[in-house]
Amino acid sequence: MSFFRAHYFHRNILPSRQISFLQPPKIALGKSNSHFLRLSQLKSFTKSVSTSSSSLQEGINPIFTAYPFITFFSSLMLVDIIYTFCQNKCTKYHIIKTFENGNQPKVEISHSKYLSRSEMIDQLKNIFNPHEDQSFYHIIYGINGIGKSTLVKTASKEVGQGVIYVEIPASVYDLNEAFAKALNMSPNKFTFTNRIARSFLEGSKEPELKQYLEAIKYGAEVYKRKHGKPPVIIYDNVDHLVAKHSKILDLLQNDAKKSADDKKYITVFVSGKNSTFNKMYSNKHIWPHAKKLVMEIGELSKEESMNYLVNKRGIKTIKEGRIDTTEAEKLYELVGGNIRDLSNVADKFNASFEDIKQHKLNRVFRKFCNAKLNKNQVYHKAGKNVIEALLYNNKMLDYLTYRKFFNNPDEADEVLEANVFAHHPEKHTVTFESRVIERYVQENAQYI
Repeated sequence: MSFFRAHYFHRNILPSRQISFLQPPKIALGKSNSHFLRLSQLKSFTKSVSTSSSSLQEGINPIFTAYPFITFFSSLMLVDIIYTFCQNKCTKYHIIKTFENGNQPKVEISHSKYLSRSEMIDQLKNIFNPHEDQSFYHIIYGINGIGKSTLVKTASKEVGQGVIYVEIPASVYDLNEAFAKALNMSPNKFTFTNRIARSFLEGSKEPELKQYLEAIKYGAEVYKRKHGKPPVIIYDNVDHLVAKHSKILDLLQNDAKKSADDKKYITVFVSGKNSTFNKMYSNKHIWPHAKKLVMEIGELSKEESMNYLVNKRGIKTIKEGRIDTTEAEKLYELVGGNIRDLSNVADKFNASFEDIKQHKLNRVFRKFCNAKLNKNQVYHKAGKNVIEALLYNNKMLDYLTYRKFFNNPDEADEVLEANVFAHHPEKHTVTFESRVIERYVQENAQYI
């Protein structure tokens, strides 16, 4: 029995295939979730087959004539056991190898459009290289379009060893594939198909996702024994879980706390929504445990933005033998240092500046509509008060002061989700979401 247990995970990462063609009474699967056959059970079954054989030979039970079938099916069962044993050995090998090398996520952006932010990369690499006794986890936060995923992937790839990157998909039904990909394995190695999703949707108390977490824990334990420090697990795009599948986020966060307490591995959550941050912040079982937790990824500086527009995207002209960056400066003054906005206006540079500007301001108008901030909309008065306070206080407002302009915290957070204003949790402040929104406010004050 010790031989088999030494080669299987304590909580069984891979259940063996169900043997539907034979389930002898002597081989019970037990009350646990385990689907593996114990050595003692195998011996018991072999003994029963042997006894049946002797009975046939001695003519004790002439009615029982199924001996050839029992022999055939017991052989198939033995093959299944050997297959499962080998499959688990292969699975463990892949998991250990993945932790040893890191899973090296691909940075899906062309070199011509990629802008290295060395200071941010260095901060992330420090997070992804934890010390031996680290016992807390991180939330990396930043507004949409700021380049969080690109920076996180780049830093994790540069660190390499001991960093596992998991990209949470938009659909919970793709979680199986996401975790299998993170461990560099084919999804069919994990025989769960869509049961992760179904287990949560149907209210299962033992969701299949826990078996993936057991796989991660196994790989982390082996890695830490070898290298003397915990590995890092990154969950990117956790915002996809908040609206409809918050139980999955709760499970991941609880696992992050436990793994940090046990100093087995460090978990990093990457988020771009205020609702996600508030959800994690309000988890009373987790947050009091945290130490230095939040890192915010901010906009590009003017120098970085100009470098991107001029050198990466070629927004420049040659006049009298000199590079003229006037157009690049106008684009920066319009949209600020949000890399997605900069890329967008660079793509449209063939159009006139006025056309680009009008296009961006029209998009801001739609944001105000979605946030219900325009005249005759429900949050117009509160939004107007927030805008006036921001303009009066150097475009920055304390988060608690911001919430006082609304009837309740839910209304304040609903407006934040519309991306007109931005919450900065590390500083506990609220600002305009982007430079182009400031421009819209300045040019359309009479309509606000």
